[in-house]
Amino acid sequence: MKEADQIMKEAPAYIVAGDEMMKLMNRQFPGCQAIPFRDDLSKGSCPGYTVDAGFITERASFWGVSEKDYREKMAPIIGLDLSRPYVLRFGNDACCKANLRFMIGYLKSKGYSRPVHVQIVNEYDLTLLEEYDLDWKD
Repeated sequence: MKEADQIMKEAPAYIVAGDEMMKLMNRQFPGCQAIPFRDDLSKGSCPGYTVDAGFITERASFWGVSEKDYREKMAPIIGLDLSRPYVLRFGNDACCKANLRFMIGYLKSKGYSRPVHVQIVNEYDLTLLEEYDLDWKD
């Protein structure tokens, strides 16, 4: 059995484009775990692919919130369990594309080496538009 096939049998968690997509996932696929990505990195600057103190300071300042509030908003991403499989499920707009690029860079920067499945979906009904597997060798 290919490694990707084995991992998909381990019930991946879905990292999705925000709270609304998470709610839609929970309604349509109640057995799946959805983890929301709660920022729009297409706006303002994105200082790298790590959620460190500098990243939090810059993004919190951009949105006009406290660093504590921003950290809480991003807690699901900061606290990812890097031992489990993930599917990245995002829409096709500029916000989702920026957030998807960030998540790919973030996982790479954390040393995540498991296969990751990417799904580009319609944000309103989760209709699949495109899907592919990441090749971490690139």
